[in-house]
Amino acid sequence: MKKIFLFALVFSACYSLPAQSIINALTSGPLEGKGMLMGSEASFSMNWEWTLNDKFLKLTFENSRKSKEGNAIVFSANGYYKLLSDSALEGTWFDSRGITFPLTGTITDSALTIIWGTPESEQGKTVYSVDADGQVNVVDFFLSNDQYQQFGQANYGSE
Repeated sequence: MKKIFLFALVFSACYSLPAQSIINALTSGPLEGKGMLMGSEASFSMNWEWTLNDKFLKLTFENSRKSKEGNAIVFSANGYYKLLSDSALEGTWFDSRGITFPLTGTITDSALTIIWGTPESEQGKTVYSVDADGQVNVVDFFLSNDQYQQFGQANYGSE
């Protein structure tokens, strides 16, 4: 009986639902971060929560940085994501520039990769990952000439 219990414990640890770790880390509450955005130091906040009868994940996001002249540049956005399976999702992005575009993504145990935009607007990807200490890291890229170029990076949860 002990062998069966141990096997079940190991099996469940190795084969848990892939989305659980990263989704749980993201939905753990409002997250504040620091990092770089377009070559400038920036602050970031994001809040992921289940909404609309837990059918969608809603991301409320904001970043802030200073222009070369010292003026505050604030960017805000909302994203709505629908899980299609344990490893895939899709959604729609709305931001303070008045831009809307589609989102598609893949989920692993420790990362969420979102491909965003359209050729008519802009395109890129954002990679959300969680490390062993539970810190969430986010890296943003834009697509230019069929190559991804990093333009942002933030660490949430570090002091």
